[in-house]
Amino acid sequence: MKKLTYTGLILALLVALGSAGTALAQPTKYAQAGMPFLKIDVGSRIAAMGGAHASVQGSANDMFSNPAGLAFLEGVDASFTTTSWIADISHYGLGVAFRAGNIGTFGLSYIFMDYGDFVRTVPYTGTDPALRNQGYLTNGTFSVNEYAIGLSYARQITGQFYVGGHFRYASQDLGNIVIFDQVRGTEVDQENQVNNLVFDFGTMYYTGFRDLRFGMSIRNFSNQSDYYDQRFELPLTFDFGVAMDLLSLAANPPGGENSALTVALDWQHPRDYEERLHLGLEYGFMDMVFLRGGYKFNYDEEGLTAGIGVKLGLAGYGIKAEYAYSDFGDFFGNVNRITLGVFGLQE
Repeated sequence: MKKLTYTGLILALLVALGSAGTALAQPTKYAQAGMPFLKIDVGSRIAAMGGAHASVQGSANDMFSNPAGLAFLEGVDASFTTTSWIADISHYGLGVAFRAGNIGTFGLSYIFMDYGDFVRTVPYTGTDPALRNQGYLTNGTFSVNEYAIGLSYARQITGQFYVGGHFRYASQDLGNIVIFDQVRGTEVDQENQVNNLVFDFGTMYYTGFRDLRFGMSIRNFSNQSDYYDQRFELPLTFDFGVAMDLLSLAANPPGGENSALTVALDWQHPRDYEERLHLGLEYGFMDMVFLRGGYKFNYDEEGLTAGIGVKLGLAGYGIKAEYAYSDFGDFFGNVNRITLGVFGLQE
């Protein structure tokens, strides 16, 4: 039975690699999805490991990547992440999860984007030469509001198989604009706001060989959304990943049982771009200090990632602090994330 299982997993991996290679030969897909804020990594650990998250578990932030990872929590975990995104945009994420015994693990999530204020402009059709050269008039300011709030659940099905789901309500408000309605023949104040229900689903399987595991997730599955007469899809993404502690292969690993060197590899199939590859590494010492690094392949701007983490526990409770750096090239610069969290183990 084990041989059959290993054979099936190897075949699945070869199929995934073959599919990725075939897809790379397809025409490039650009800007084919809306609400892109749903794609931003939440949590410094995952971001520092190059976004390789399908087979990585251990915190409440798993609900944003592969919700099956929540099933590994032993008590309560809460994390808050602030991200200094590109173009002076801020991204915030909050995840809280708790284990309800054999029933499973439940979680709450919230993400929010802060774009600041924008200057509202309208076309100028008058006769003033200076304004005609400018081409527009200013009309105050407006702001963009984007957020998603969700519920998640995960459970261990067998000794090696885990599943999880994440159900979210996502909203995007781009502000109001005055347009000419050709049907009514008059100008109307058009509200540019859409709401949608989003579902994420994930699985994780431990092979029984050391801690080798495979993960799969489907994120941002939803109906289409509409702005006035324009329809768009959300950023549906498929992930397949594998992860393992390499030091578990050594008879006498450096640092003994107190050290772990996890390597994670993800193949990602997004709706709005070509296939991508994420590689991540994490070295942990005594489950207290962590050094992380990674790389994102087939991105226009993103590439190298790195980060650190510290976890301190006492009498079943603890705190953690994590930082992640992401290189977005010469044009956008760097993206920095800071995650703070608390956790508690079940008695």
